[in-house]
Amino acid sequence: PTDHTLHPALLDAALHPLILNTPQNEQTTQRIPFAWSNITLHATHATTLHAHLTPTTPDTVELALFDADGGPVARIGGLTTRPVSRQQLGAAAGATDESGVHLLEWTLLPPAEDVPAPQSVALLGTADPLELAPVLGGCARYEDLTALGTAVDAGAEAPGLVLVSVAGEGEGTTDVLTATRTVLYGATGLVQEWLSDERFARSRLVVVTRGAVATRPGPEIRDLAAAPVWGLVRSARTENPERFALLDLDTVPAIASATADAVLQVLTEELPEAAVRDGSAHVPRLVRPADAAGVLTPPVGVGSWRVDVTSKGTLGNVALVPHPEGERPLAAHEIRVAMRAGGLNFRDVMIGLGMYPGDDAMIGGEGAGVVLETGSEVTGLSVGDRVFGMFPSGGLGPVGVTDHRLTARIPRGLSFGQASVIPVVYLTAYYGLTDLAGLRAGERLLIHSAAGGVGMA
Repeated sequence: PTDHTLHPALLDAALHPLILNTPQNEQTTQRIPFAWSNITLHATHATTLHAHLTPTTPDTVELALFDADGGPVARIGGLTTRPVSRQQLGAAAGATDESGVHLLEWTLLPPAEDVPAPQSVALLGTADPLELAPVLGGCARYEDLTALGTAVDAGAEAPGLVLVSVAGEGEGTTDVLTATRTVLYGATGLVQEWLSDERFARSRLVVVTRGAVATRPGPEIRDLAAAPVWGLVRSARTENPERFALLDLDTVPAIASATADAVLQVLTEELPEAAVRDGSAHVPRLVRPADAAGVLTPPVGVGSWRVDVTSKGTLGNVALVPHPEGERPLAAHEIRVAMRAGGLNFRDVMIGLGMYPGDDAMIGGEGAGVVLETGSEVTGLSVGDRVFGMFPSGGLGPVGVTDHRLTARIPRGLSFGQASVIPVVYLTAYYGLTDLAGLRAGERLLIHSAAGGVGMA
């Protein structure tokens, strides 16, 4: 083909010499590209390539590509690879799950015996709120990155690992918003300074928190102010995978020696993310829903789906089913909505149990979301508006279609979740007062022992 800039077959062939750089202890694995950086394209449509590969770290090489006449074609400042076993490649090739859905699970990292403390470690900060110094032993300590940089300029070796504690005020914080801003702004400045300082180009910054990430169901997060720092560092790590790592410590005191061993194992194995729980290290892993109990998976080969009960009589038959209504062309008065929240009510329970009259009733008739598309005669609503209302064809899915006259804009200050549960409750009250009771202006009303499964408006 002539429309390429750098033909993928040529680029793939240029990477074949990487096999010669495979360490002896990785003879049963194959290295695959993980991250590309500092790419410069000098020429296009090359039909022949000469490649010059220079290892810069055990995991990274620099590539210089030339054409048949020796002219520069491209330069890749850093290609980072990762080892993958034949078993992993075989499992991926033989996978039958086509849904593309995976879940994040924190799994126990098998403990290592007699883990030595890393030799090249520095700890930042005059205070040590997470008590890392006793775990790291005689590591060098510096007030901040400026002080560390000064030491490097004076002849000290740049440490391989630089640890910094990030902590909010804990559970006792009353002004979480202010605490979060303070912690996040400080962490942002640290990340920017870290990336801009070439003295630390071969070092890794390990951000350590306590109770800032949830590894299992339940109220596990104790430091809300530090929780957003994980998202910040993860974003920075996508472009700089070798420069950052995250470690979260347990909020429940465990055996000190076990916790120390787990921390040292995480640092020694250079894990990108880990959490210490009950004295053991846990790492995040993606698993298929088939391996996790009680998880619903979308149907394969359809563009839109919704939640429904496949066999009425028990709520245990809830499933994700195809929803062609979400994809069909809109009628003149209809809108298509990207659902953000759906409401469940007493009526939905009765439908699931088979106690609601009629066979065509479906659960999830109310919800809230953002308008994606409007019909030709829709007025008062535009693409991007936040709306809530009734969705007779089902609103428990990624997309819902309804008549725009059954919806309204979400009032300012209400979340999607709050708005999604308003329609049935308030419309039921309105129906009871106006249609059933026939109330008129000026009449008096006595509400006595009003109760029911729908709830109070």
